[in-house]
Amino acid sequence: MLIRQAQVQDAPDLFLCTVLAFREYILQIDRTPGPMLEDYYEAIKHHPTFVAETEDGIHGFILLKNGEEGIMWIDVLATNPKQAGQGIGRALLNYAQEYMMSLDKTECRLYTHVAYGRTLSIYQRQGFSIYDRVQEYGYDRYYLKKLLSS
Repeated sequence: MLIRQAQVQDAPDLFLCTVLAFREYILQIDRTPGPMLEDYYEAIKHHPTFVAETEDGIHGFILLKNGEEGIMWIDVLATNPKQAGQGIGRALLNYAQEYMMSLDKTECRLYTHVAYGRTLSIYQRQGFSIYDRVQEYGYDRYYLKKLLSS
């Protein structure tokens, strides 16, 4: 598996990956999940975005956005459910944290819907901790953070 910078021509594959990864949540949260509303063409042009691919194509991606000084956000992490359990998400998460540290970021933040229990437990196992719960844009979200160290 190769992790590389996304190119604008990857945008349709990123959107498809997002739909496959988040479609199960539509009925669970009674609305379209936030990552399915992102314009990936524009995101790739303006934010660090990395894809995990093999010769079979793109199997996941991570979209990062800058925050306050020293902070970078994971805005979207999505993997194709057909490749579940192959470590793609973990590899992307580790790659993103290394990238953040190369930019001298000291903290990684993200948010996830309260209803995404499985996702929350994955992030907590990776060292993230909840620091807030917020109702915004019709979503009930946990905000998580992790200190980065070299």
